Amino acid sequence: MPFLFVSCILLLAAAVSFATDRRRLRNGVFLVSGAVIGWLGLLLVSGNNSNNSVPVLITVALGLLLILSVPILAVFLVLNGLIMLRREGRRLANLLSLLAGLAVVAVPLVLAALQTAVPALRALTSAAALLTGYVGFVFVSYLVYSLIYSHLPPRRHPEYVVVLGSGLAGSSVPPLLAARLDAAARMYRGKHGGSIRALIPSGGQGADELLAEGTAMARYLQEQGVPANRIIVEDRAATTMENLHFSRALMERPDAPVTVVTSSYHVFRAAMFTRRAGLRAHVTGARTAGYFIPSAFLREFVAILATYRWINLGFCAVLTAIPLAAMALPLLPS
Repeated sequence: MPFLFVSCILLLAAAVSFATDRRRLRNGVFLVSGAVIGWLGLLLVSGNNSNNSVPVLITVALGLLLILSVPILAVFLVLNGLIMLRREGRRLANLLSLLAGLAVVAVPLVLAALQTAVPALRALTSAAALLTGYVGFVFVSYLVYSLIYSHLPPRRHPEYVVVLGSGLAGSSVPPLLAARLDAAARMYRGKHGGSIRALIPSGGQGADELLAEGTAMARYLQEQGVPANRIIVEDRAATTMENLHFSRALMERPDAPVTVVTSSYHVFRAAMFTRRAGLRAHVTGARTAGYFIPSAFLREFVAILATYRWINLGFCAVLTAIPLAAMALPLLPS
């Protein structure tokens, strides 16, 4: 019963936090924590009731499925990493899925080998296992809630649509950016397009670009049939936060409802940025090439870990201290 009680509290916290602001990562943390603890509570209840073994059987089946999925996931990530290197070039960001695939197999094997072969390192390997579990839990929370958020409808019809830039190919709009602009144009032509005062293509000029992204994006939107008088160009931004801040400054009402268009893998982190920028915004994602998503999603996760680095470092410090303290206790004088 204590597990079920804690689960109810966490799920209630998730509901309240969601109602307050959809754009917080803690919504996913509360939700996943509540679901896992609630399931553990059901297992304990069913263990005391011999007439109801369904939760136990489901858990065993899920455990077996998880074990079998690990090598499949590893192979998938490695192959995806090789595709990324071939199509996108040899940059560190394109290595993420390859490195993650290797880590999925290597980390558990190395920790298990060290735990058995070098007993003196058991405290350190236990700490490493706890840290790995923590990162895995945060990733699952992020993944689950990102998928939930990306399928949420906007709470209100937008007055402005901000399209985030993603780089030009010289002066041309590449496919990744074109997908975002196409999504914005469809929104403008859609049944709720009458509420949209303006589309705001946002992006400054990079060192390897012949003109500002916002200017090239505006031209593309006009080619898709959006009138020039319904486009406000933002041509100074170099980061996502600048995209949002500078676009907000161009609106007649800074508190107007906004829809921000980005790529599918970037939706939730962009939503977090809109909250920090003070926008009443909903973020929607444009279609992205399938091979690009795993690596891009991992890159987004790393960026979110960095955003909450002090919270994460605090939890990691506590998790590291637990096995070290357990090792030190027997050495203390009685």
